[in-house]
Amino acid sequence: MRAEPLHGYVNYLALSTALAPGRRFEKGCMNKKLGVLALLIVAVSQSSLAQGKPSAVVMDELLAAETQMFAKITQQDPAYMKDLVAEDYFSINADGGTDNKAQLMAEKDSSKQKMMAAATFKLFDKQVRAYGNVGIITGRARAYMNGTYVVEFLYTAVFVKQNEKWMFTLWQGTLSKDSPPPPPLPKNGQ
Repeated sequence: MRAEPLHGYVNYLALSTALAPGRRFEKGCMNKKLGVLALLIVAVSQSSLAQGKPSAVVMDELLAAETQMFAKITQQDPAYMKDLVAEDYFSINADGGTDNKAQLMAEKDSSKQKMMAAATFKLFDKQVRAYGNVGIITGRARAYMNGTYVVEFLYTAVFVKQNEKWMFTLWQGTLSKDSPPPPPLPKNGQ
C-alpha cells in the first residue's frame, strides 16, 4: 500500500468533517474510516514486530558469528579474514583510528595484533537485533591481560548475511566511562 493515496483519503475525510460537521456521510463512509484505521493498526503492528528482535535461530547464528569474530580477528586467522570478513569491512576503533579490510589484514604479526591476541575478553550487556539479512550486536567488553583488567569498551558489531554466511562488516568501539586508562598500544616493531 502506498502512503500518498491513504494520506490523501485521510486528509479528505478530515477536511470534509471540518467543513460540514453536521452532515451525515453517505452510508459506508464510517466503514471506510474503520477499515483505514484497521489497516493502519495492522501495518504499524506488523512493522514493529518485524524489526529488531531476531528469531531464536537467527539469534544463535549471530551470537556464534560474534564469538567466532572475537576469536578469529584477534588471532588474524587467514581463512576467517578471507571468507567471513566482508570486502567492504570498516572499523572505527576506540583509539580513534579506522581500518578497512586491507589495513586489518596488514596488522598480522604486528605488535598491536600480538597484544590483542594475548588479551582475553569478557562480554556483557549484549543486545542482538536483526533486520532482514543485517544483524547488529551491541554490548560492553572488558579486556584482560594475564588476568589483569586493563580496559572496558562499548562496541557495535554488524554482520550481513550473504550466501548463508554472516559476514563481519562493521565494528565500532568506544572506551567506556568506567574504563581504567588503557595501556598504550605498541608501535610496529616494538
